[in-house]
Amino acid sequence: MEEDNRKFLDAEQTAEKLVETLRGLQDEALSYQTASKELDDVKRSLMILIETTQQVVVDSHECVKVLRDIGGPEILNQLGEIDNRLEGLESQAKMLQWLIIGGFVVSVVILAAVY
Repeated sequence: MEEDNRKFLDAEQTAEKLVETLRGLQDEALSYQTASKELDDVKRSLMILIETTQQVVVDSHECVKVLRDIGGPEILNQLGEIDNRLEGLESQAKMLQWLIIGGFVVSVVILAAVY
């Protein structure tokens, strides 16, 4: 009878260990399921990022082709010429400003002398 009791206690301990192991496996399976869902979310976000980046690269490539066709160095040369012309116009505007001021001063002096 004592041996039957010991076997019964051993069986009970084995059953308890089995229940603990099954609970651990269940927790681990749920953890894997959660991780899998999170990886799916990351995968979706990564695919969106890849598609967006790909479109940016395609658009950039088109811009580079247009600049090449137009002639990038030619654009820079034209901008340089425009800058030079603007500097010339600026100095002409300053001269004109001084001429106007001078003409105004002369007019004031003449008017003052007349009256």
